[in-house]
Amino acid sequence: MDAPSTAELLGRMFREGHGIAAHQEGPAVRLPEAALTVAVGTPEVQPNGLVVRLPIGIGHPAWGDTPAWDQSVGIAREGVHPVAEALNGWLHNVFPVFAAFALPGSELAGHVHTDLKFDGQRALRIHYGPLAMRDFGGLGEATKRAAVDRPPSTVVAERLFGGYALPDRPVWWYSFCARMPNGPVDEVTLLNGDASEQLTGISDHLPWEGHGSLKSWALAVPATDEVHRAEVPIGR
Repeated sequence: MDAPSTAELLGRMFREGHGIAAHQEGPAVRLPEAALTVAVGTPEVQPNGLVVRLPIGIGHPAWGDTPAWDQSVGIAREGVHPVAEALNGWLHNVFPVFAAFALPGSELAGHVHTDLKFDGQRALRIHYGPLAMRDFGGLGEATKRAAVDRPPSTVVAERLFGGYALPDRPVWWYSFCARMPNGPVDEVTLLNGDASEQLTGISDHLPWEGHGSLKSWALAVPATDEVHRAEVPIGR
């Protein structure tokens, strides 16, 4: 599948699966009710043909011309193309944080946890997306419960809003943490850039058992209407 055919499939998923108006324009899908535009790249198929990596980004006038990019992975299963799996994973694990911002009454926005934070000067709504978890063998229940209770993306929020100067516009990030046979992985992507060296140890609080990975997105949005009412301090 090329980028336009992938965008066509995504548009159908929005319309038929979730009742969201969507119009395809080449390798992009526009969501007019939300002023969102989703751009897809050409799926990168692995040599075995069973796994794809799909570049997919989402834009909105609130954060300018640069989309929030993700690399969604799709693994083929019986009767389902890996590109469809990649799109489905992005739609249910990444898009919800942007739906919470731009389509707050939608079904997908209902999968997001939103916190109101205040640093003494400004209030922020932080939308935390669903936690995508893969078990590669022996990932224990204690690890899974702890990850759900306090995902690494919340640790990133505590660090960011406890000492970093951030722009006065929506800020997005995602964390990818894993324990693999060849060692641990802790990665943070902030505004499309690698912030892993500045934000280390974000999953150290988890009682890791076995091998597996955790990935989740978050979107922080200035909440100027709440600045006088916010009472929750940033951090924990």
